Amino acid sequence: MFTPTLQYQLTFEGLWPSAVAFLDSNRKLAAGNQKGEIYVWELPETPPEISAEEKEKSKERKAPNLNPVRRLEGHTNAISWLIFDVARKQLISSSFDHTIRLWNIEAAATGTAEAILDGDTRKEQFKRTKKEEILKALGVNVQTVGPPKTLEVHQNWIHALALSRSGNRLISGDAASQVIVWDLDKNEPLSKWKGYPWNWIVAADLAADGQTALVSEYRYKRDDFDIPSAALKLWHTVDGTEKLDLLKVQFPKLKPEGRTYGDGQLWRNFVGNGLIAAAFSPDGKQVAVGQGGETDTGKVHLLETETGKLSKTVSGHQYGVTAITYSKDGLHLFTAGRDTCVRIIQIADGKEVAVLGTPRGGQFKDWISAISLSPDESHLAAADIAGQVGVWKLK
Repeated sequence: MFTPTLQYQLTFEGLWPSAVAFLDSNRKLAAGNQKGEIYVWELPETPPEISAEEKEKSKERKAPNLNPVRRLEGHTNAISWLIFDVARKQLISSSFDHTIRLWNIEAAATGTAEAILDGDTRKEQFKRTKKEEILKALGVNVQTVGPPKTLEVHQNWIHALALSRSGNRLISGDAASQVIVWDLDKNEPLSKWKGYPWNWIVAADLAADGQTALVSEYRYKRDDFDIPSAALKLWHTVDGTEKLDLLKVQFPKLKPEGRTYGDGQLWRNFVGNGLIAAAFSPDGKQVAVGQGGETDTGKVHLLETETGKLSKTVSGHQYGVTAITYSKDGLHLFTAGRDTCVRIIQIADGKEVAVLGTPRGGQFKDWISAISLSPDESHLAAADIAGQVGVWKLK
């Protein structure tokens, strides 16, 4: 039974938040933005009351804001993913600066800095009042931490990142179609392979034991007769050999190397504008892939990993899916999208059992860019491009 309650609305304005992750509990949270900044919040068990000042600043505020306590410094471009590695007590981040960084969450601070997290709000207030002191007001004082360990092999933007539930392997994929599986005990590549030329690796995940990888490739082009082939495959992680072509199962007539208008029409309705969200079920018997991009209604396909057959199609986010994750018991799927909602799906029958948030405008207003479940699954965090990180209590 889910009875979600919004507990926090953390202000994170500017270049919008693009990644979020709970750390070692439901009380510690990290979020990164398109500037390459990563902040860490510590949340009290009982949320404070919303201040009169906060209510005055925004009519949409329904939960209190808290300031972050730390900033992790090192990345120089957009943060694409944040993942917490429970076994090693480290936060793993990937970025458009081509690097993956490993952060010790118990590391001592290396300095302090002033952070402006409400820049958009200040600009709006200045437009109304013309008071210069609004723009010049002091920011938030935070501890700074860095530098972290860095994995530098990719030569392009890293779009995909995932950690096996066993914690021993990591997978990453970039905009040059390069896939790397990492041995986290050694912090070095275990295997590498390339997808179709021109494609981006837009989503990836690892089975619980780290032996099988799910990789989705896509790169939309508007030319009718020059369409890069979408790809959705399972791979052996040890040697990077192909295990099962999931799109080929759906469309037997699809040519493996086809890049023609005809081939594009075969998979276009299934893929939509890219299967940009992907996840293995905890038992590894199923994968979920979500239709992203600017589409009418983004759906999530559930596929059997043994046969590749489509089990069912669930959820539905107007304008597209942005993120998906399974519950630990594999009974529920959490999906987020451009409709500014998180939907909780009961996998057995495909029914929607709860919705977090409500649609708040057009597709470019404040769609949700990333979600994270706390380790005990009592809370869910959702980052949206309007500059907020919402924290929901689920139970």
